[in-house]
Amino acid sequence: MASSTLPSSNSHWLAKRLRVYYGWLIVPVSIVGSFATSPGQTYMVSVFNPSFRDALHLSLSQLTGAYMLGTILASLPQPYIGYWSDRVGIRRMLILVVVLFSLACVFIAQANSLFMLTLSFFFLRMLGQGALELLSTNMLPMWFGERLGRVSGFKNVIVSLLIGSVPIGVLAVIKVVGWRGTYMLAGAAVLGVLLPLALFIYVGRPEDIGEAVERGYTPAVSLNAERRPSPPQKDFTLKQAMVFRSYWILVLSWIAWAAIATAITFNLLPIFSELGLSEEAAVAMFSLLMITSAIFQILGGVLADRIAPKWLVFGALGLYSMAVGALILLPPDAAVVCYTLALGIGQGLFGGLSNTVWVRYFGRTHLGKIRGSVWTAGVAGSSVGPFLMGLAYDRFGDFRFSLIVVAGVLAVLAVTGLWATPPEQKNPIPATA
Repeated sequence: MASSTLPSSNSHWLAKRLRVYYGWLIVPVSIVGSFATSPGQTYMVSVFNPSFRDALHLSLSQLTGAYMLGTILASLPQPYIGYWSDRVGIRRMLILVVVLFSLACVFIAQANSLFMLTLSFFFLRMLGQGALELLSTNMLPMWFGERLGRVSGFKNVIVSLLIGSVPIGVLAVIKVVGWRGTYMLAGAAVLGVLLPLALFIYVGRPEDIGEAVERGYTPAVSLNAERRPSPPQKDFTLKQAMVFRSYWILVLSWIAWAAIATAITFNLLPIFSELGLSEEAAVAMFSLLMITSAIFQILGGVLADRIAPKWLVFGALGLYSMAVGALILLPPDAAVVCYTLALGIGQGLFGGLSNTVWVRYFGRTHLGKIRGSVWTAGVAGSSVGPFLMGLAYDRFGDFRFSLIVVAGVLAVLAVTGLWATPPEQKNPIPATA
């Protein structure tokens, strides 16, 4: 038996004291890791935008241009970060990224020019939205198989609820200690909380402490068993994964989701102002959206364990298209309610998809590099989304045109997602001469 050659759990100080599966301890570490990416995420950075413009005397185009350039550059190293996490392990990469990300928070607090702000955006986006989120997301697939969707759904619920408090909380702290002090505190919090978890709690794989994935958990047979995606027959490399159409359909879905979500979040206040709503209403809507999303993350996780991923792609992108359509077609009050509900459900489905599809389609061995390529595409998409929406606003004088285009793109990708089937020999893109 292969398990007889594995190291004993006695080699880890905490594993030998636990009677439960150690993977359950990895779940809160993954939660903290994902939430700790906040200083590099748009929902937190956007709260600082007025402070950046006032302190550095920037126009809106200068600020969005700096954010776009920093984010584009931040997308480039993601495959290499994924590659090194496969090679040296998530734990070692996590320790390095946490230290560097904390320093990036300190660095942006010292920004005194447009160049320095652009460089700060590069570090924050590369290490926060990119590397730390990639590592935190890859933790759970190493420890869970059949129950990965449900465990990821639970994680996403907690993270969504925590994220919902960020804009209001950050705004309150800025009023007390200023925007520079707030970023300094954020860096200290990331280092003080996440580094000890990485050093003393986190373990990369169950095999490292003599355990098997889910301790050999066998799911009960259900009516949906034949629909549930089975583990891949082999672990694909990135080059092999790129042969299949499902890889490219999923990547395009990630690019669109990242670009559109970032664009709307970055321009949330002016979009809602066009609808005749106040800034307070926009902030309250964001918190309500996170609560709604949290509720439906459980549904997304359960469905991810029970139905084919292609239906999650169809449902998530289709609901996002409906949400954006509501902003275009409905009266303000109804638009806010429909947008919040449709997008909240869609985010729940997309969360279930994003946490399960890559490991179930392409395996664990090269998961870091494969997901790193997806992160590159997603981060790049998130960089151009706000810029393109800003250009459309300057050209047409409002956000209606860009919202119509967004709703159409999402609808097309939702239908295309039905062809995102598991990688089999009948499914690869034919080789060209």
